[in-house]
Amino acid sequence: MELPTVEEKVAELERITLDGLATIATEARSVLDQVHRLLQKPNPTKQAPTFSSPYIAELCKVDKTQIRHLSDKYKLPYGKKVPGSKAHEYTLEEVIHWSTTIGQWPKRPDDKNGIAVAVVNYKGGVAKTSTAMALAQGMTLRGQKVLLIDLDGQGTATQLCGINPEEHVEEEQTIMPFIYGDEPDLGYAVRESYWHNLSLIPASSIILAAEFALPGRAVNNPGFDFWNVLKRGLEPLRKNFDVIIFDTSPSLSHLTMNGMLAADGLVMPCPPDALDFASSVQFWGLFADLATSFKKYDANLAAKEFNFMTVVMTKVQPTDGHRLVKPWMKQAYGRHVNAIEIPESAAARMASAQLKTIYDLSKAEGTTEAYRRFKEPMDKLCDEVLEKIALGWRS
Repeated sequence: MELPTVEEKVAELERITLDGLATIATEARSVLDQVHRLLQKPNPTKQAPTFSSPYIAELCKVDKTQIRHLSDKYKLPYGKKVPGSKAHEYTLEEVIHWSTTIGQWPKRPDDKNGIAVAVVNYKGGVAKTSTAMALAQGMTLRGQKVLLIDLDGQGTATQLCGINPEEHVEEEQTIMPFIYGDEPDLGYAVRESYWHNLSLIPASSIILAAEFALPGRAVNNPGFDFWNVLKRGLEPLRKNFDVIIFDTSPSLSHLTMNGMLAADGLVMPCPPDALDFASSVQFWGLFADLATSFKKYDANLAAKEFNFMTVVMTKVQPTDGHRLVKPWMKQAYGRHVNAIEIPESAAARMASAQLKTIYDLSKAEGTTEAYRRFKEPMDKLCDEVLEKIALGWRS
C-alpha cells in the first residue's frame, strides 16, 4: 500500500476562509441560543431555587429541630409544606430573611462603605467566574447586599445570572457609557438579578472596546489616569452595597487592571497544575510591572493597599501531579495560599452544564456525597472571605 504523497495530503487539507469562520461563528451562536432557550424555559430569566429546613439550619448554624420554635419566636416564615411530605420548602427571599435575622454574620457599619473584591486569573478554565458567582450568591445568603460587575467580554457571569449577553445586553446597559465619559458613575447600569439581594452590571462582547477607549481617552487628555476609571465610577455605589465583586477576564487587560485597582481584596482561583501555576506567576509579575509604571504618573498608587489577597486552589484532584504542585504554590505565595481547597467535582460539572453554580442547585442533583464534597469548602470560602471583608470594615 502506497503512502499518500505530500501533494495528496495538501489537497485533503480542510481549508477555510474568513467568511467560512464567520459562518461557523453564526452557526455556533445559533446552537448556543437554542441551548439557552432549552435551559432557561419559558423565558431567558433564571429562577432561584427553593430550599429545605435542614438547609436553613446548616446555613444559620442551628439545630434543625429548632426551626419551628425559632420561626414562632422571631416571626420568621415557616415555608410551604411539600405535598405528601412533612418537609417544608422555602423561597430564596425567605432563606435570606432567616439568615439576616438569626445568622451571626458581620454587618456593615453605617459609617462604612462596601468592600470590593476582584476575582482574577491570567488563564481560563480555572473556575474563576464560577467562584466569583458563588461568592456573590454566598454573600447574599450571609445577609449581604451584593453587586456583581462583569468585566469579561465573554459575559459568562452575565450568563450565570440568566441573561444571554449577546441577545439581551445592549451597550448602554454595560460599563461602556461610563468608560466613554457619558455617565458620571456606574449607577445607571445596575440591574436586579433573579437572585434576591444580588444586583448585576452585565457584560457582552461590546465591552472589549474598552481596551481601545481607555488608552484613547489618555491620548486625547494627557494626564488622564485610565487605570483608575472604574474606581471613580464605583465610589458612589459603595454606600448602596455591602460587597462588590468584579469578575474579570482571563487576562491582564485594561479592564482587569481597573478592577484590581478599584478593589479592596483580591481572590485568585488556581488549580494546582504546573501550567496554571506558571501562568499565575506570570500574571502577578506583569501586574507588578504595570503597577510600577503607573506609579510614575500617579503618586497615590504608592499608598494603594489591599485588605487581603488570597490564592484558592480549585479543581483539586488526588493525583500525583497536584500533590507535586501544591508545595510549589505554598512556597511561592506563602501565607496568601488559602487553606481551603475546592475539589474537582461531578456536582460542579453538573451545575456548570446547566449554567448554574452549586448554590443554584440547593440540593444534590446527583450523589449527595459529590454535592456536599463541593459545597462544604465553598461555604467555608464564603465564610472566610466575609470575615476578611468584616475586618476591612473595622479598619
